[in-house]
Amino acid sequence: MIRNMLIEDIGRAAEIHVFAQRKAYRGILNDQWLFQKTTVAKRAAEFTERFYDTGRESFVYEDGGVIKGFLIVKPSPDADKPQAMEIERIFVDPLMQGEGIGTILLKQSEEIAKLRGYGEICLWVLEDNSPSRRFYEKYGYHYDNTQEQYMDAPIMHVRYIKEVIK
Repeated sequence: MIRNMLIEDIGRAAEIHVFAQRKAYRGILNDQWLFQKTTVAKRAAEFTERFYDTGRESFVYEDGGVIKGFLIVKPSPDADKPQAMEIERIFVDPLMQGEGIGTILLKQSEEIAKLRGYGEICLWVLEDNSPSRRFYEKYGYHYDNTQEQYMDAPIMHVRYIKEVIK
């Protein structure tokens, strides 16, 4: 079941985010970045700080009382995408990947975009994260040749977009 994220869900969302990033980005980013810069405590503090930001909507996928994944969407901050919604975060606990939860969350983001009147959805993915890129491509997202440096890491982030069918 998908529901709105509550403030008390932030610790679990931070845990999912950190461990899913470590699994997905291991071999792309170095261990120092993955294990020192990215911690559950730091991520929980970031999520808490941004929880009430205007325009940001946060959801969790919960099954049997266990949060297995989460989704955060917001209006795109990209100047060239003023009518787009951005998937800021979409992560599934690594122990629960392969159960269709990511697909459910992705489809939820598309429903939200339709309800909010967005013309496009965009998201950013690490250039070398081939599994995630294939996942998004499977659902109709495509790389639009826009890229930027990922935080302070020595790697690029690439933007994927999908038109919202109303």
